[in-house]
Amino acid sequence: MIFKRKWYFPILVLFFSATSLGSLFAQVSGYESAYPSAYLLGLSSTGVVSSNPMGSLYGNAAFLANQPKHIVDGGVNGSYANPKTSPLYLSGAAYFSYSDSLGFGFRGKPVFLRSFPADERFSNYAFQGFVSWKWNENLSFALHLGPGISGRMGGYSSYSWNVSAQTAYQYGNFRLGVILESPGSYRFDKYLGSEKLKERLPERLLVGIGYKITEFIDLQIEGNRTFFERSHLSLNGGDNSFQYPLRSMYTGNIGLAIGKIESFQFISGLGREFRADSSLRGFYTASLGVAGSIFPKELGEGYLYAISLQRSGLSVPEREGAETRAAFQIQIQFQ
Repeated sequence: MIFKRKWYFPILVLFFSATSLGSLFAQVSGYESAYPSAYLLGLSSTGVVSSNPMGSLYGNAAFLANQPKHIVDGGVNGSYANPKTSPLYLSGAAYFSYSDSLGFGFRGKPVFLRSFPADERFSNYAFQGFVSWKWNENLSFALHLGPGISGRMGGYSSYSWNVSAQTAYQYGNFRLGVILESPGSYRFDKYLGSEKLKERLPERLLVGIGYKITEFIDLQIEGNRTFFERSHLSLNGGDNSFQYPLRSMYTGNIGLAIGKIESFQFISGLGREFRADSSLRGFYTASLGVAGSIFPKELGEGYLYAISLQRSGLSVPEREGAETRAAFQIQIQFQ
């Protein structure tokens, strides 16, 4: 009896720990939409209606059908919170203008990210080839296809196909953009070292309108419908999906650009984003940035840059999810 009493409590604790293991491991780190370029970060924008190649190259590439120059672009972004720094997330793209109405390109960019809490970071990257073409003077399209891959604790997932279709409409100073994207489904065979995790990321529908008020002032408004109800998590064969309220499906932003990218441009934006995890939180974002030409007299035209800062979680403590993001981008345009 002494032996039994001595080990009764530890055995009981071990039993309940084993039975609750699934629920402990089910707290999978969430994710949120990424800002793949410094120009888009400065606008708090998804890029669905950005006609500037520094934004459209990673957003709505249908606008590139009006771009007569070839493009090579690269960038880096990261974030800081409480008081830890995320990894540096890279992005890169190239575009070949084949004719006045047709072009081809390739881009690698983060689609979803989550850097804090730091014990389980999440990243989802897409590596897409794409084609953009002009249907007529006002309407253009783009199609993207390529493998995507996610990273969580324990390594990287299997690859999945990321597919998106994009439309751009321009009439005078007015423009309209639409993106429909499917990021795919992913499998982790060694999540947390030994668990098997399957994850389906949600499709997104993005719509935006923009208007060039004057030669130096450009305004854009975007809306984002993320189909969280179609996302799915399965840990070791069990359903670990979260139920999200309808309000979480919608986000948006407003961005303002003042100046000309060929010389100097000031960019800013306000937005609303949601983080997909078990404790769903909404955050307001505010961004500031600058963009322009790099020494146009010395280097010539076509060397562009963008530097941006964003605060995600205005008036929210960092321990509750707020973070500060920064990004840098450089682009070369040539014929």
